[in-house]
Amino acid sequence: MDIKIDSRNVGMTPRWKREIHDRLAALQNEFDNLTHARVTLTKNPHHKHGAHNAEALLVVHVPPRHTVTARKDAKTFEEAIRAAFKAAETEIKKFRAKPVA
Repeated sequence: MDIKIDSRNVGMTPRWKREIHDRLAALQNEFDNLTHARVTLTKNPHHKHGAHNAEALLVVHVPPRHTVTARKDAKTFEEAIRAAFKAAETEIKKFRAKPVA
């Protein structure tokens, strides 16, 4: 699987990168034909005093031509990463459950 990990307005920590790689590996084990994944962590500078200023965006390509996108905001990046991966997993399961026409 082709993987791209970026961060905006915040430095990427090894802990976040490790958690992203671990969750991508688990996703790949469950759904074996994923070809591309992109994860972007963004700290929203406009929410200086707000509770949810950490955002995780996950885009996964599911062959033949389906893309799953999950964007989640949370207090911490760890929470946002977990929520985005859970949402993406749910969407992939829904897509796989649909009968092929």
